[in-house]
Amino acid sequence: MSTAPVRVLCIEDNPMNWRLVQRLLSQAGYEMHWAEDGFRGCELALSLQPPLILLDINLPGLSGFEVATKLRQEPSLQDTLIVALTAKTMRNDRETALVTGCDGFIPKPIDPFLFVGQVEAYLHGQRDRLEAGREGLALRQFSRQVVGHLEAQLLESRQGALKLQTAQAELDQRTSNMTRLLSLSRELAPLQDGEEILRQVLRQVQGELGLGRLRSYQLHNSGAYYTGKEWRNGTLEQASVLPAEHPLVLAMADLSGGVVIAGSELTDSPCWHAGIGLGLWSPSSQPLLLPLRSRMAERNLWGFLAADRNGAPFLPLETNLAALHGGILQVSLENAGLLDRVDATHQALGTSYEGLEDAYEALLEAQEALRARDRGAPLEALLPSLLQKFARPLAILREEAGPAEATAADAPQPSPPSRERIRLALDEVESLLEALRRRSGATEAGSPHWLRVHTLLRAEIAIARAEGRIGEGVQIDLAFHATTDRIFGVRADFEELFSHLLDHANAGGGTHLTFQTSGGPDLLQLEVSDDGAPIDPALLTGAMLPFHNLPPGEGVRAPGPGLAICAQLLEAYGGELTVSPEERGSNLRIRLPLT
Repeated sequence: MSTAPVRVLCIEDNPMNWRLVQRLLSQAGYEMHWAEDGFRGCELALSLQPPLILLDINLPGLSGFEVATKLRQEPSLQDTLIVALTAKTMRNDRETALVTGCDGFIPKPIDPFLFVGQVEAYLHGQRDRLEAGREGLALRQFSRQVVGHLEAQLLESRQGALKLQTAQAELDQRTSNMTRLLSLSRELAPLQDGEEILRQVLRQVQGELGLGRLRSYQLHNSGAYYTGKEWRNGTLEQASVLPAEHPLVLAMADLSGGVVIAGSELTDSPCWHAGIGLGLWSPSSQPLLLPLRSRMAERNLWGFLAADRNGAPFLPLETNLAALHGGILQVSLENAGLLDRVDATHQALGTSYEGLEDAYEALLEAQEALRARDRGAPLEALLPSLLQKFARPLAILREEAGPAEATAADAPQPSPPSRERIRLALDEVESLLEALRRRSGATEAGSPHWLRVHTLLRAEIAIARAEGRIGEGVQIDLAFHATTDRIFGVRADFEELFSHLLDHANAGGGTHLTFQTSGGPDLLQLEVSDDGAPIDPALLTGAMLPFHNLPPGEGVRAPGPGLAICAQLLEAYGGELTVSPEERGSNLRIRLPLT
């Protein structure tokens, strides 16, 4: 029957020593566990309850002596062996290990050939003992070590507290600086005056860093020179102009933008002597220089800040603060320039819009004047053709009414087909008259009422014939098979719809147009076919979109420009329009709900 391996806990801060112990004892069949400091070692010892603890004496934090003392105070670990691993060879150190609760010790460095045997000897009962009378001396030695350890920890704690206080003071200072910087950025956001932005930023950065001289330079829009401003005695004064080829500008070419150089780093650079010549700093002062690169082209120098002060060198916190102020200054001035350009653009657009409004009103007035002046001419030319169109329905009415001398009693009663012919003839006359009135401007679009689609279509075809939009040689076939053609709508909408359909069908240059209706009481379907030139299928995709104006390919034609208007009109009545190309010409299909 096999037994479980013996559990061993090694408390050792040196990983190389631990790996050696682990390899030697694991090969010997032991179950190994590791803790790298005294606090973790105490926790694992209580949870694992190992038969053996190998304890390094020189541990960080709690020393090995203190760990042994703590473990021996735990009732559950009274039977656990504690063997010290120590490089100390002094007799007092070994006696201290025994008096603090260790059962023995193994010297370091570990001898790989002897180590396993040493461990097994302690597991089989070996114990190291203090010589008689040496226990008190060992305890006094341990007490001195504990006191010395406590004094070192107390000193370390005090030093840590001082560092913490210093860090807290620096953090408070940073927080205060950031608060003022945030407040400054909020105040600058709505400003568009560049000098006011400069005044506020330079005043604050001078107060934050205790600066003496302080100048700001910015590249002119021409790119030929830099304009400068100096903050002196609470006022903003003009500084000398700096050419773009000045040695200071050329010396800053290799410097990183937005990064402050100060102190010896600056005095050892070529910028130092060039700045002395310009009076940016004095030889005995602490200098500071902040190049600012363009955000659009990083290789270009947008501008720079130059300052100095007497006294202590600039601290990293101060140079960071100067860089933040410089960044805010650059962003604020660029935004102000952008806002100025936006305002100028808005003013120009406003002026242009007012001009467009005036021009549009003048155009409307001119259009109305031309319409009033020229309305009579086309009507005069159109009237003879329209009178010819009245001839057919009037002849039908005369034929159905009978001889003029016949009395009403003697006149035969018209049969139902005759009454239908009379109704259609009257509708046609009425439709022609209404179309004539609309073209003369005598009537407006009007409100919706019940209309007859067939009658409107006949009238529009007659008008198109009279106006010459459809030649006399073009054959038109009407095949009206719909059981009803009554729809509730605005007459002008359907006149415009049919006019655009006619223009599209006739634009192909064909000789034959067919208008065919079908459908029941709830739906009217109208097909318009022509035998003109074919339509480029690629152009049909955008035919129903407003403002389409794609040129057709060779030998084909484009869809009629009014089809987009037709689609919009039909959409208002719940209808739809589709266009399909044929081998010759095209086919238009309209589906129109009648209820």
